[in-house]
Amino acid sequence: MRLLRHPVVGFLLVSGALLVVIAVVAGRLADRAAEEGALAERRATNRLVTTALVEPYLKERLFPGSSKSLPGTLDRFDREMRQLVTNSPARIEALTVRAADGTVVYAPDLSLIGQVYPLTAAEEAALLDGGTGSAPAGDRAPLVPAGPDGSPEDLVQVFTGSQTPQGRQVLVEAFYDVQDIESRRAEIYNAYRWITVGPFLLLVVIVTCLLTLLTRQLRTASRDRERLLRSAISASDAERRRIARDLHDGVVQDLAGTAFSLSALSRDPATPTRARDLLEDTGVALRDSLKALRSLLAEIHPPDLHARGLAAALSDLVAPAEAAGIEATVAVHDDVAHAPDAEVALVWRVAQEAVRNAIRHSAAGRLSVEVGAAPSGLVLEVADDGVGFDPEAVRDRSSYGLRGLQSLVEDTGGSLVVDSAPGEGTRVLLRVER
Repeated sequence: MRLLRHPVVGFLLVSGALLVVIAVVAGRLADRAAEEGALAERRATNRLVTTALVEPYLKERLFPGSSKSLPGTLDRFDREMRQLVTNSPARIEALTVRAADGTVVYAPDLSLIGQVYPLTAAEEAALLDGGTGSAPAGDRAPLVPAGPDGSPEDLVQVFTGSQTPQGRQVLVEAFYDVQDIESRRAEIYNAYRWITVGPFLLLVVIVTCLLTLLTRQLRTASRDRERLLRSAISASDAERRRIARDLHDGVVQDLAGTAFSLSALSRDPATPTRARDLLEDTGVALRDSLKALRSLLAEIHPPDLHARGLAAALSDLVAPAEAAGIEATVAVHDDVAHAPDAEVALVWRVAQEAVRNAIRHSAAGRLSVEVGAAPSGLVLEVADDGVGFDPEAVRDRSSYGLRGLQSLVEDTGGSLVVDSAPGEGTRVLLRVER
């Protein structure tokens, strides 16, 4: 799943889907254009054949019933047309000529000459304006000869309007093999296909390279940022340790010594009763202050912040909750014992901020801290039954330091979720990824 979230992989998946759509749509358009292009070439060829090779032989005496008809005219025209069909580079399968009324002037099957096969609307239009058209040849039988495979369905009819020197209109029809046209269509289609799909493929390659480079730079910047954050946290921890050590070795020891001295003095028989009571009260106050100061030191930096000492550190962390009237519980599962120190430190930081917020702001009656292990890392849950809040309403406020840890948690691959609502308490869930 992490691989699918990679921006380059996502881009390639989207690009692949778009490529399929473009290939299908462009393929259909290109196929249609290629087919029209192949037929257009045959129409141009037929016009050239009609003008240069057929019209010179269209004599008036060729037409059936003509008063100028001479013996051998049809035979000579038949030889010329058969030679034209045989030698044509366009691979004409057959050639026929019809008059404006549909009368067959010439056909390879000489028995069809003189018979009438009415012209279609497209053929009449070509005859009137001297244009060229095309149509499937299957519906023109028996005028159409059998194709290479023995069926008129294997031929395409291409017709061109022409006229004799005397002005008689005729329709010159050539029949071409469908397979030849299909081959030419495939050639044109391949050119269209690379023109439409090729630039997109090139664009995908270029964008993929750029996106890979940018992703690498972002990852490098993210690692640098994480390193700086860790350095800042390490420096903060070092400073916390120094402050805790100085307080423990200085002020705490002095207060402890003073408390012992006052207690000893209050028990001295030579001390007046009134002074003894005052000294005892002062000693109690000093011991309470010393206990609060030690809790503060544990909050600043616990002395044993590692997996086996996490339960004790968290217990010290929630100790101030009792003074605030909050019943606090800590549960650290046994499977946490072998967790890395880095994960334990992150759990501690988040728990520290969550507990601090709960004590200060939640007005809760119960507070629970639970730490367990999952296959992917540690899981921390801090929950209270307090007044809760609207996370969206305080998104821009700085009173909740958990937001300052959000980026650090995300940089380690983990997740930090604050679930709360007014009157429903607050639940902080941390998942640390290994």
